[in-house]
Amino acid sequence: MSEEDFSFPTCAGNIKVEVTDEALTPFGGLVAFASFLKRTSILEDLSSSCPVERTSPNAAPIYDILASFLLTSVCDGDRFNHVNRLRYDPSLPEIFGVNKIVGDDTIRRFFGSIEREKGRNWPATNTKKMWSILPKNFILDWDSTVLTKYGKQEEAEIGYNPTKKGRPSFHPLMATVSGTRIVPYYLMRPGNTVSASQWQDAMEQCLEWLGEENQPALNRGDIGFGIESIMNWHETRQNAPNYLFKLKVTSKVRELIKSVSEEEWQGAKSRGLLQVVDKEIKLSGWTKSRRVILARREHRAVTAESGKSLFDFAEFKYDAYVTDLSIEEVQTWQIVDLYNQRSDCENIFDELKNQWGLDGFCSKNANVTELAARFTLLTYNLWNLFSRLMEPDRHVEAGTGRRWYTLIASRLVKTAREKIIKLSVSNSWEKQIKDGYTRVCKWIRSTAPQLDFTKKIEVNLTPNLNPILLN
Repeated sequence: MSEEDFSFPTCAGNIKVEVTDEALTPFGGLVAFASFLKRTSILEDLSSSCPVERTSPNAAPIYDILASFLLTSVCDGDRFNHVNRLRYDPSLPEIFGVNKIVGDDTIRRFFGSIEREKGRNWPATNTKKMWSILPKNFILDWDSTVLTKYGKQEEAEIGYNPTKKGRPSFHPLMATVSGTRIVPYYLMRPGNTVSASQWQDAMEQCLEWLGEENQPALNRGDIGFGIESIMNWHETRQNAPNYLFKLKVTSKVRELIKSVSEEEWQGAKSRGLLQVVDKEIKLSGWTKSRRVILARREHRAVTAESGKSLFDFAEFKYDAYVTDLSIEEVQTWQIVDLYNQRSDCENIFDELKNQWGLDGFCSKNANVTELAARFTLLTYNLWNLFSRLMEPDRHVEAGTGRRWYTLIASRLVKTAREKIIKLSVSNSWEKQIKDGYTRVCKWIRSTAPQLDFTKKIEVNLTPNLNPILLN
């Protein structure tokens, strides 16, 4: 076609379009992340220790497959075939050192070739060095979420599903580190399980994967975990962390609440103020007495009775907690505050499902689905660490971080000695980008490659971590 065929009349006048063979990319900001990733050497370690040997000379290198999946996740993909958006970008292979971005079938076949148990231990073994960044005596928040599935997928079962009732789902168990947005553990389970299913085995595996030097000080969870078997595990296992769980307000707990006199409640009885009481009691089904904290807060009930003010009837909302922390370690009112800090856990799940495609990378083969979820979480954790360097004062969710750090129109220029990527940024954004890149470069140069890659990130990882239980 001639050049005159590439002239379009627009509201701004005629605009001529020309074809160029220059290496242009909308993802120029990924250069800093590529450097960060190389410095961690995690992809290299995974590639060299893969449990499946690639014997065909035409087989794509393992590093290329893993990098392609990671890039799909980082660049807002939430399906395997979304990798095809990146396959014809001329700059990404140059930036990440791969021969090419592989196709979605290659990724699925590779994941499907790895046995289930090997697929669990392989990423865990090679990412263990990441956990040295965690603060001492950190808190693990345990929770589960629902990943709805459509069609026929292995191990997807019908169970609790509040949004799509009757749909098959997975019900994975996950552990997050309080105050860090880091997810060190994931266990895929069918949808007909409950929160506490397989918890003891999961906890033992989590402790092993974290390593002896990175053990939690406290396990925290909602009413699904406050059961005898889990509490007994903490009390009988040597060097087990402490626990703090919310109790379901059963009939026996209601009887306990009724037995508390008004004089026992600590704190003023006033609208909106918290009152607490500390008890040592053995509830039905328990093998021993345990420390139970009751909390109540007055609120105003709404009634439709004629002639009555909507605000005349005071009622209380009650909560109950069980813990093996002594009152010398944590005061009664601090227990409630300590538990409430786990509220960020749901935000992590929302981000993973809505911005990282945790429930999107799926296949009929359960092995493929699980391994994709594990590598999605690995990408999420690495991106969080990178984002802390770029923006140390707060957590930046992926939806915002991608716009800030990756979607930068760029041109890659190769000379005889070096590669140069030219970013197209406005003056108002240039300073923020420069400050972030300065921190990344400083971190990369701060330690020799053979040393712990997490050095000096910890300061940025948990700027607002609550000091309770931390040394």
